[in-house]
Amino acid sequence: MILTVKHLVKTYPVQRTLSKKILGRGYGKKEKKTVLKGLNLELEAGVYALLGPNGAGKSTFMNLITGNLEPDEGEILYDGQPIAEMGSSFREILGFMPQQQGLYENFTAFRFLSYMAALKGMSKEQAKREIPWALDRVHLTKEAHQKIGAFSGGMKQRLLVAQAMMNDPKVLILDEPTAGLDPKERIRIRNVISEIAMGKIVIFATHVVSDIEQIAREVILLNDGEILAKETVDALCERIEGKVFEAEVEQEAFEQMQKRFLVRGVTKRKGKIAVRFLAEEPPRDISASPLPPDLEDVYIYLMRPLRKE
Repeated sequence: MILTVKHLVKTYPVQRTLSKKILGRGYGKKEKKTVLKGLNLELEAGVYALLGPNGAGKSTFMNLITGNLEPDEGEILYDGQPIAEMGSSFREILGFMPQQQGLYENFTAFRFLSYMAALKGMSKEQAKREIPWALDRVHLTKEAHQKIGAFSGGMKQRLLVAQAMMNDPKVLILDEPTAGLDPKERIRIRNVISEIAMGKIVIFATHVVSDIEQIAREVILLNDGEILAKETVDALCERIEGKVFEAEVEQEAFEQMQKRFLVRGVTKRKGKIAVRFLAEEPPRDISASPLPPDLEDVYIYLMRPLRKE
């Protein structure tokens, strides 16, 4: 079971409005924005965290895998066969949770999953078994016959996760599955994903580092349409060993540190400010202690060069 991505390129047309006036009117110029810039990946069974800021290209990448979009260049293969040629046979082994909540407000949770089961080509007997199972896994059994319009945002997220899990997909694509969930639900959904990942390729897209640090086989860091890294959490943390520090300073010194360093976190401690920050080398004029890096440190450090001020 291998999902291969070869030189994937995707562009979108954009309309740029220019300020120059012709006959008293502005005019537009058609341009193209390249959202994905030649991605190359090879994924085997396991959970892969697709991590990046909003606008990095995560949703576009997943919509290409699911066939909702077509690439301008490149191809995606499953066990060596282009998914574009596999058609419905690939969709049968695919589970997808979109980021946007396109739910029927007048449907009950049970009716919605029944509808999705029919779209997936599941038999009535199979649907009868899997719908209660899926509802139970996302803790919506008691709300099975309530209308979706009365659900909170977090409940709707859980329902979308439930439909993606049905029919035992071999490739499971989850676009921001924990968005809108409270801390307990976030942990619960992460645990569910970890449990069902056996024998599956799971792509978990998020911009929240804590969502995936414990469950990801590898982390794919994506920004500005390019892959910055594809490594284990430990390997990524090793990249910035010796670059993470903590110092306790007064308010005035803290304001200067914000200008000099990449500040990761701030807490008040015994009348001073404890600052976790990243630097290429230990500062000579500040008493700072080295800290072991974590994935959030890596994320901030690697994304920094591409930040737009």
